[in-house]
Amino acid sequence: MPLPAFDEQGDLLVGVHQAALDEVLTRFGHGTPQRQLVTTQLVRIYALARATGKLLRFVIFGSYVTAKPAPNDIDILLVMRDDFEVAECDEQT
Repeated sequence: MPLPAFDEQGDLLVGVHQAALDEVLTRFGHGTPQRQLVTTQLVRIYALARATGKLLRFVIFGSYVTAKPAPNDIDILLVMRDDFEVAECDEQT
């Protein structure tokens, strides 16, 4: 199911909306230089989290998933498997 349209305030409808990363990038990853910069950070964080082999859910929220032309940052919640250990990650991760 595709992501819903924005409401009158430029927000997604309240709720949890599942989407593949490609769909998120297509919908929110272009526009202003600031939005593109934040998108680059999102892709980097996703790649690092996924490379652990322990990522269960990657939740994106905040101004990035709105119609705001230049979100200041990206809000992400990582849900990792129970056996995830920070000590097993390299410095970059």
